[in-house]
Amino acid sequence: MTTLGGHHIAQESTLISTLYRNTGLLALLTALNGEGVLPVAEPVERHVLNILHQPGDTHGAHTDDYPLALVLFIEAPQASGGGLLEFNPGRRDLRSLDEPGTCRLHHRAGDAYLLRSDLTAHRVTPLDRTGTRRTVLNFAYTIEDHRAPATDSAQRLYT
Repeated sequence: MTTLGGHHIAQESTLISTLYRNTGLLALLTALNGEGVLPVAEPVERHVLNILHQPGDTHGAHTDDYPLALVLFIEAPQASGGGLLEFNPGRRDLRSLDEPGTCRLHHRAGDAYLLRSDLTAHRVTPLDRTGTRRTVLNFAYTIEDHRAPATDSAQRLYT
């Protein structure tokens, strides 16, 4: 997997930074979420690019530091090419992804989803053929009264 952190993206693209803070987008996300959605102050995690581009590339089981992830698909493999989102609704335990109730979803280029990513264990299945790519732009958002994360995992992954 190849990754690019938000601090690098912000240096190269005013468009992505502007879209991230767009008031119309924030209003839509607030309506979908049912409570106020706020931009993340931390520049590395604010928006990140994740690219799976080789057979076996995956984004392993995890939860995110911030409450909400808006994932925008730039490139996506065919449903039979791997790169599927797996999550177990309402379950934070990473082992829950191997239990009944786990959902597996295919997305196409141009699709997007909003996930309560700090409380939902999720992962991406490995790509399983050469010439297949899965490229997503992930916008992280927070909610009022959410405590800043205490981990350094994003710093290690995206810097």
